[in-house]
Amino acid sequence: MKLSPGKIGLYLSLVFASGIASGYFLGRLSASPVVSANPSPQRSNEDWRKQFVDSMRVRLKMSDEQIRDLNEILDETRVEYRLLRERYKPEMDLIHAGQVTKIKKLLRPEQLPEYERIEREREEKIRARKTAPGM
Repeated sequence: MKLSPGKIGLYLSLVFASGIASGYFLGRLSASPVVSANPSPQRSNEDWRKQFVDSMRVRLKMSDEQIRDLNEILDETRVEYRLLRERYKPEMDLIHAGQVTKIKKLLRPEQLPEYERIEREREEKIRARKTAPGM
């Protein structure tokens, strides 16, 4: 069976086109989503509160009196959360100290200085969050 040059060209074109289509779809299938290394800045409590109150005012059509009462509720809740954190903080600190002790036992002597640096950085971040506006 002899193939004409037109059929050969058609077959080659089909093979070439299927290769392009396969490459495109496999590329799309295996492509990973882009991840930003720069996290979005964390909103302060006051920013969150303003947005929440504004949303409640608009969506629920709250009156000024209701907004005043809502703000009182949010103030009371903030105090309750702070008291709760103060109550459980000593126990959480004790659990963390136990974790640190276990990790230090796990590490080799040359690893300890870097681990202690990591712990200091973690504590600095916690202190910075505590002194941030709205906290």
